[in-house]
Amino acid sequence: MSMKQYATLCAGLAIACVHPATAQTVGDPAAPRGQTAADPASDARSDSERLPDIVVTAQRREQSLQKVPISVTAFTADNIAALTAESIGDLDTFTPGLTINDTSVTQPSFTVRGVATDDFGIGTDPSVGIFIDGIYSGRSGSSLIFFNDVARVEVLKGPQGTLFGRNTSAGAISIITNKPNDTRSLSGTVQIGNFKKIRGDATLNLPLTDTLFLRLNGVANDREGYLRDALTGRRRERENNASGRAALRWAPTDTTDFVLAYDHDDTAKDGPFAIGISDTALSTDPRGPYTNDVIDDKETRLLNAVSFTATHRTGPLTLTSISSFKHFETHNREDEDGTADPTRYFDTENIEKNSSLYQELRVGLDNDRLSAIVGGSYFHERGRQTSAATLLSDSVDRLLDQVAGFPVFTILDTFGGLPVFGQPFREDMDNRAANDSLAAFADATYKVTDRLSLTAGIRYTRDLKKFTWTNGGFDASGLETLTAPGALYNAITDAVLGISPFPDAASISAADFFRATVGASGLIFDVGALEGVPFTRRESFNDVSPRFVGQYDLNADLHLYASASHGYKAGGYNSTEINSFFAPERVWNFEGGFKSELFDRRVRFNLSGYYFKYRNRQSISLENAGGALPQYITRSGDSQAYGADLETQFVVSRDWTVGFTAGAIESTWVTRVEQGVNIARQPTGEPSFRGIASAHYKHDFGVGSLFADASYSHTSKQRINDATRAIDTAIAPFVDFSKLGALRSARDIVNARVGWRLPGNHVTISAYAENLLDKRYYRTLNTISADIFQTPYVRAERPGFYGVELGFRF
Repeated sequence: MSMKQYATLCAGLAIACVHPATAQTVGDPAAPRGQTAADPASDARSDSERLPDIVVTAQRREQSLQKVPISVTAFTADNIAALTAESIGDLDTFTPGLTINDTSVTQPSFTVRGVATDDFGIGTDPSVGIFIDGIYSGRSGSSLIFFNDVARVEVLKGPQGTLFGRNTSAGAISIITNKPNDTRSLSGTVQIGNFKKIRGDATLNLPLTDTLFLRLNGVANDREGYLRDALTGRRRERENNASGRAALRWAPTDTTDFVLAYDHDDTAKDGPFAIGISDTALSTDPRGPYTNDVIDDKETRLLNAVSFTATHRTGPLTLTSISSFKHFETHNREDEDGTADPTRYFDTENIEKNSSLYQELRVGLDNDRLSAIVGGSYFHERGRQTSAATLLSDSVDRLLDQVAGFPVFTILDTFGGLPVFGQPFREDMDNRAANDSLAAFADATYKVTDRLSLTAGIRYTRDLKKFTWTNGGFDASGLETLTAPGALYNAITDAVLGISPFPDAASISAADFFRATVGASGLIFDVGALEGVPFTRRESFNDVSPRFVGQYDLNADLHLYASASHGYKAGGYNSTEINSFFAPERVWNFEGGFKSELFDRRVRFNLSGYYFKYRNRQSISLENAGGALPQYITRSGDSQAYGADLETQFVVSRDWTVGFTAGAIESTWVTRVEQGVNIARQPTGEPSFRGIASAHYKHDFGVGSLFADASYSHTSKQRINDATRAIDTAIAPFVDFSKLGALRSARDIVNARVGWRLPGNHVTISAYAENLLDKRYYRTLNTISADIFQTPYVRAERPGFYGVELGFRF
């Protein structure tokens, strides 16, 4: 669907839906929602025939979703259950404008309206901020947590710099968990599915006294891999994780509330599987057969976090303090060649330790005319990261033969008979980051009249960053312990190079022979004179991010709004490129739309349009940086986009509710050079359209109730530019692109669930399916090893998952 067709459709729907509502509504615009002068008996209609009101905190205070002048997609606990979603990575397919690449759970990337941060290094920050109970989750390694007793998820589109702060230049995702309460309850679910999946979760809410409440919950999940290695028979993409949360709430009065919470996550799964697609792999077809031989394939995360939230209301004022400490360690090792050929072996590891402290203080004011919030925040982070790359001596030999015509290990094997093959050859780039961020913010909404409200907000941010790179050459312990007399090495070098550089009687290791003949500098991270020398850089950044909103209520059910908001992401460093630096990212977003509920809240119709322009948008590009293999280089450029978001829901009958949401976007680069190609005025890669149709059914038979949910998502094909075409051209001699139709194609996904709920809602039995049609798509064409080893690869998206679920609630 083109932007013009989409705009025409939205306009037609708006006229059809809004016009009847305008004809009905006269009189007091502040009349109760769903009741107008034309429908005085509307209160007689049961709530089951109305759409439920959704309360969100998108403006840092509780409001009806329909009255928030921001484009927000909200998922309640029921929505999450209907999709059988286990993390926010399962929600993007059913959210227009949101894309989450979670092939690696410790290194996910988040995209909102075509803008993402695809560099997971600790030298940079995300463009999409993740907040859990209002607490900023600064690193992607700790952001993709598994859902555990979640009340709702709010996806806020467009810059949220004023209220949420730095690193929300594209948007924010806010996850709100359930608080302990005064009701004794025990609930949970057990799932059994294909690929031997077993998942269970349980939540206990326990009032200890009249004012002290405890809530404990946990989830454990295990599933075997859905990809089978054709050579070893091993299943890959295995999943295993356990998460838990304990929260203690003290509410001594109706106006005072304290919540102390502890979160834990322990994830241990296979690293992302590389599917080779070139003629060097088992098959050029990504459907297989396939194999890879990565050493110690794994992805792990250990996360512990403590938070304390205090709230006190006095008159029209609400005082809030949020404090948190978070520590996590992740380790991800993954194959980068998609073959079992030792002469092409290449893998990478990301090893990270991170600790952060967050403190926010704010005061809110809410009266008949004015709603305001004033506050400040401090974020402190210390991180360590190792980016490791491992070859085998076999693949080093191939690399040196192609680059320098000097296959050193073949020479040692042929002329010296030394067992040098099959030895790991590793290089590390070690980083340390020390970041501090301080901010002060204020935001106020004033009701000029009963219909007109004006909002103005501003945030000042100061970021201080210190970053250190250290590259210490290569590590090859097997070659270090493999020794031979200098006379043998002299015979070899004399025959090959015409020199005899070693003392005849000395015992020389194969690693030292390599250093003497090839050089001490690394093959992957070639940093020259900085080899083994820590290099530190410091920068500071300042930003002022305002927002302005005008909102006009035509009546109690139809709200018009227009806004201008600024977003900011701090500058930073490429973790594998010593002394690299990129400037802060800034964006202005202009948006307008309306939110409406019609026919006594049986129809919800929301529509918005937007335009934004990014400056210094940061994105990584895989390019030749002087080493033997290409590296990820951070490139900056300006981009712009315009688009529209549509959200509709209809109560068809007491039993049926249907919905349709959609997003269209035209995203292009304004200035950008990548792969040596100028791609200004060309697409950024974002698909132009995503539409989701959903239906919910429930019917009470007296002896129980039947319920069913179905959701269908269509995403248009990826829009590529000349830089992508240049990559395709480079690998075309050894890749059969006719086999890759599902790589950038349109995507159609169906999720469904049907079940039976016993009287009293104490027991639920259901069957579910994710990707019901078992569509096989592929993500991430990676060419990091294509130049030297001719081994590009893709990663598989998840196949169809199905199973049964038993739920209980007492």
